Amino acid sequence: MDYQNRHFLSIKEVSNLIGISVSTINRAVEKGTFPPKHKLSTQRIGFLKYQIDQWIDGKRSDW
Repeated sequence: MDYQNRHFLSIKEVSNLIGISVSTINRAVEKGTFPPKHKLSTQRIGFLKYQIDQWIDGKRSDW
C-alpha cells in the first residue's frame, strides 16, 4: 500500500510498515517511546505519518 501521500495511518498500517506487532506498538505508546495515537473520529484512531517517519529515522520530536 502507498503510505507516502497520507497524513494518518492506522495501527495495523503502522505495524505492517515497521514490522512491529500491534501489541508492541501499544506498549511503546504507553511508555512514551513511540508517537502518540490521535483520535480521528468517534470510532477511529490513527498515527501522524510524519511522526512515524521521524521515529523510523530515530529523530524523536515533541510528540
